[in-house]
Parts: sequence; C-alpha cells; structure tokens
Amino acid sequence: MIEATEIYRGAAPYYARHGLAYPEDFFVSLIRVCRLNNGSRAIDLGAGTGQISIRLARSIGGVLFVDPSGEMVHEGKRMARSIGVKNIEFLMSRSEDLNEPESSFDIATIAGAFIFMDQSMVLAKLAQMLKPDGCVAIIRRERDGSEPGEWYDAMINEIKEFWGGSFPAGPGAALPIMAMSYPEVLRSSDFSEVTELRHYYEHHWNIDDLLSYLFSTCMAAPGTLGSRRDEFTTRIRGLLRSYSSSGLFTERGHVKTWLGYRF
Repeated sequence: MIEATEIYRGAAPYYARHGLAYPEDFFVSLIRVCRLNNGSRAIDLGAGTGQISIRLARSIGGVLFVDPSGEMVHEGKRMARSIGVKNIEFLMSRSEDLNEPESSFDIATIAGAFIFMDQSMVLAKLAQMLKPDGCVAIIRRERDGSEPGEWYDAMINEIKEFWGGSFPAGPGAALPIMAMSYPEVLRSSDFSEVTELRHYYEHHWNIDDLLSYLFSTCMAAPGTLGSRRDEFTTRIRGLLRSYSSSGLFTERGHVKTWLGYRF
C-alpha cells in the first residue's frame, strides 16, 4: 500500500491555496440528503488541508479532520484559524489506524485519498464509528473538458512523459489501480444502499495558478520534484503557452459523490 505522505511532501501550502474548491451546491446537497443539522458530527478522512472539513463545519455541529500528513494537518489548522472556524478537531492518523468510539458520527466524507486506503478496512471501521442511519460519502472530481483546445489532457500527457511514462508514486511504486469501482466497493460493505450525486463546476486558470496547483498534487509535489523543479516548470509553462498566448484557461467538470447507507 502506497503511503500518500511520501508523494505529497511539500505539497500542503500549495494545496491549501490552490486546490480546487468544491461547488457550494455540493455542500447544500450533502447537508440536505444526509439530513445534517447543527447537532451533526462528521469525520473527514484524508482531509488534505480541509477543503471539505472547513466548509462542512460551518453548517453542522462539528468535524473530526483526519490526515496522515503532519504538513496537511498544520495547513488545515492554519486555514480554519484564518476564517474563525473553531468546531474542528484535528487528528494526524492513517484512516486504517482509527479507533473512535462507536456511533460517534452522522457522516464520513472521503475524497481523493480513498484510492490510497485499504478501502474494505476503512469501511468496516466506519460501520462501527457511524450511527446506524449515518452515511459514507465517497467523492471524486471528474473533468469533462477544457478550453482552449484540450490543454488539460495535453498537460497530463506532458507530465507523464516528464516522469518517463507514469506518475511518481513513491520508491519503486506505481499509483494504485482500482480493483472495483467506488459503488462496487460500497455495495460490498455494510453501506450497500448507494445513491449518486453530481455537481458541475467551471474553473478559470492562469499559468502561475496552474503550476501552483500542480505543486499541490502527487504529479509534481515539491518533495518529489526536488532538483528537477525548474526543469518541470519551464517544460509545463512552454506547453501551456503553446495552447494560449494569453495564458488563460478554462476547465469544466463535475464532482461525483456516492452516498452509501445501511439497509
């Protein structure tokens, strides 16, 4: 199992400032469909720097923010403090190592980090930690297109070529390949009743913001790039300029959420 902290070293400050925000209607739907209120508690696994935790905490009773990276936890605390959100507890831990009391939470949210987890083990733990009517939300961002041209796909291909044909994933490792889809993973767990939500977004970038976003990802975290950072920056900047002389770009996509409940 790949330790995500290995391939995100140095990414946290960039993730906090340049990670894509989730659409506001995503939170509205999550709160309505999962029947959350100001007395509800959430646990956010692989929380990153709090893109879900912090916004969700503003609408419910409290959130337990969990991430295995001390860098991410530090940035999450800083982000919450900067906007005065106080009803978040921060825990540096792998999701697989959690031992929270039974029936402690109304909802568990897991976004991009789910691919790095022992999914069956984590869902089994959540079956104990969530209330009987609680739900698990597995969240994934999917891109639908970009302008001008398909610059996003071209950028991804350029990054793969930079790394020799695949993304970095720690010493001697490759990024995980899903044996089952997320709905199948949920249906094979206690949370076998699955509902899908979809929320659309459009984001506008300039080249500097795009590069900073890339530094927040496993594709180009500063700790992974090391001495090749200038080489990477020059190469990607040149590729992006070939698609837009103005340096402006549009990305469109949707956030897909699978909600798993017990029967």
